[in-house]
Amino acid sequence: MRRRNFIKRFLYYTGIITIPIITLFFIFMAVIVYRKQQDIETEAVKSAQAVRDNYSLVLDSAATQYDLLARNPRMSISLRNYISHKQIGYLDVILTNSILSNFASLTSHASYIASVYYYLDGYDSLLTSYTGGITQLSQFSDLNWLPSYVESDRNEWVEKRNMHLYSYTNPIPVLTYYKKLSMFRGVVMVNIYEDQLKQMLGGGSSLDQFFIIDADGSFLLQGRGTTEPDQEAKDALISAVRAASGTPFQDWISFDHTKYFVRIVPADCGTYIAACTSRSSYYQALYTLLFQLFIVLAVIICTVVWIAYTITKKNFQQIDYFVTVFSDAERGTYKNEKPAFIKDEYDLILNNIVQLFIRQTFLKNQLALKEQEQKLAEMTALQLQINPHFLFNTLQTLDFKALEYTQKPTALNRIIEALSDILKYSLQNTASMVTLKDEIEYLKKYDHIQRYRYEDKYILYYDYDEELETTPIIRLILQPLIENSLYHGIKPLDGSGFIKLKITEKAEWLTVTVIDTGVGMNPAETAALYEKINHPGNESIGLANVNSRLVMQYGEESRLRILSKKNMGTCISFRIPLSRSL
Repeated sequence: MRRRNFIKRFLYYTGIITIPIITLFFIFMAVIVYRKQQDIETEAVKSAQAVRDNYSLVLDSAATQYDLLARNPRMSISLRNYISHKQIGYLDVILTNSILSNFASLTSHASYIASVYYYLDGYDSLLTSYTGGITQLSQFSDLNWLPSYVESDRNEWVEKRNMHLYSYTNPIPVLTYYKKLSMFRGVVMVNIYEDQLKQMLGGGSSLDQFFIIDADGSFLLQGRGTTEPDQEAKDALISAVRAASGTPFQDWISFDHTKYFVRIVPADCGTYIAACTSRSSYYQALYTLLFQLFIVLAVIICTVVWIAYTITKKNFQQIDYFVTVFSDAERGTYKNEKPAFIKDEYDLILNNIVQLFIRQTFLKNQLALKEQEQKLAEMTALQLQINPHFLFNTLQTLDFKALEYTQKPTALNRIIEALSDILKYSLQNTASMVTLKDEIEYLKKYDHIQRYRYEDKYILYYDYDEELETTPIIRLILQPLIENSLYHGIKPLDGSGFIKLKITEKAEWLTVTVIDTGVGMNPAETAALYEKINHPGNESIGLANVNSRLVMQYGEESRLRILSKKNMGTCISFRIPLSRSL
């Protein structure tokens, strides 16, 4: 019981401290998570913008090559003369040599640029940075750009292709930047290594994947990831690109069995950057933050539990001490000792208040005890006024006179002897508890007398195990029940009846039941009898006395229980805790 109360109080203190903390923690966590989500989305947008900016730098570098080759009209004329194999002047030589020198230093300054092509319509030659001069078309392996140039109606675009430098080498994946000439019919092409472009665009980025997609829905570059997206994923990205319509766009898109946060950013040359951050990466930082927050929460809860345990232990020591003191005071063993838990002036004040209350309770109990002892002494004095010897001598005199007239024992002699035994049992035995055997022997003396009075009016049966005869029981507790059944149940009958005394043992309880076949009672009469028994007034009855003595001795569980039915009989029972010794 003490352990249960300790646990209840511990849980109470833990709850009142923990619940507000947990509530505030989750509110704080919600705010942090929201801000973190905003930061993650902002970072994703910044990463997409960074990819776009790097891509723009690459295209600007390609456009610079166009400016070198085509912006200067004099340079354009010199290059045309050089490609057409015409006689060129001194200025043309100087300009052409500057271009060729620029080609020589191109790879060292811009390693991601594979080559630059300068092509004029109607000529069978082109100027390339790869060879550092003019190359005949018939002798050049990389010509898969020519159909794209001829068929395109755009002035500037980017295309993904494989560059074939030699027929005996593997093709090199490149992104080719096309820009048509304005002075002559022709084109400047800048070939950019795909692998180097991926490194440039993805370096330092938190993106899981990014794509360069043109307005036609062609995938020019996959920045990260080894698995090419399936057609469904491509369609989803293309739809997102078209939904952007030249403006930034972002949404969640599923492909590669993963959900991505996709940011679409318009880029140069009619292309778009699709920056993708997976759900796991998107929430990784968030999960890390949540884990850290829950660790903090666990530490806080452990601290709270320790504080609650400390408070509970202190309060329980106080409560345990006061309960012990109260119990001692009720038993009359009050000890005025200073408890060990007193640490400050508040504990001292509380202890003094409790001690004052306990002293008052102790004095009241002592006074009540003295009053009880005084009443007991008065009852004893009244009992002493009845001299058992006088009664016994008188009954013996009557017995002798009866024998004197009859010259032999008669029924009258047996009645007198039985009555003498009853008086001896009632007056001379001062103990409140007797054995069940003694109580039944007394009951049999009473039954013996009543049989002479009522003759064959009733029969009393006994139903019990002899092993129960040593069980202690209140003195004079059975006879009032038999008397009640005889006078109120059997006597009003037109004929005879029977009374049964049944005593049983079950689950450490002794149950005593008196059953009669008398006139019985209806529910209203039974309720009225219960009222008299439980709330006896000036008109006291024997059953009320029995019920009061049972409650005082054994508690509320031992109250009399009555079952009765009109014209069928009555059953009165009680139970007491089973004990084998007085």
